[in-house]
Amino acid sequence: MTVKQLLEGKPFMTEFGIVGYSTVVLVEDEKQKILYDTGNKSTALQLKKALQDNGLTCDDITDVVISHLHFDHVGNLPLFHKANFYLSKTEWLNATDCPDEWHCIATCDYLRKNGNLNFVKEGDHISPLVTVMELPGHTLGLVGLKCGEDTILCSDAIKNRYELWQDIPLMTADADKSKATIERLLMRWEPPVHWRWEKWKVPSAAFPL
Repeated sequence: MTVKQLLEGKPFMTEFGIVGYSTVVLVEDEKQKILYDTGNKSTALQLKKALQDNGLTCDDITDVVISHLHFDHVGNLPLFHKANFYLSKTEWLNATDCPDEWHCIATCDYLRKNGNLNFVKEGDHISPLVTVMELPGHTLGLVGLKCGEDTILCSDAIKNRYELWQDIPLMTADADKSKATIERLLMRWEPPVHWRWEKWKVPSAAFPL
């Protein structure tokens, strides 16, 4: 199994509001090609190029795991219409019943019509070596992936180094749940692994065990 970052996350603030570009990660084994998030819609060309650089097309992706339904994580879902989509039911209900300011309503409509949405929970397997982790806080239904024994993909459960080291969650639906999630991830972490932060550049891309 291999885990590769295809697109690097780049969140930043402008005078007009928040601009988000989520990290996109490819998890690949002999039978499955899994994407963790699909990025901002404006990165479609870059995502296709990154897949091409890895010898793949959008149609080769077998599974897409949606960490949560914020706009910068789900913009390119329609590119992968042949894939199975995975999402927590909690995230779905929150996004459809009481969305926050960043939930992508258009994506919810797409998923309703597409028909290949699967709800997952803690411990479910996407593949034999890829397991779902529930990481609530940033949104109540955010999910991560445990890939083998050495990598956790955690999306916006930890968005930056400040949250990691200061234990002060930013932009969270539930600060207490965010703190508990960060503590859970830190308990799985065995330093020294600082080089892996440099390799991935964005802490939310992959949490090394």
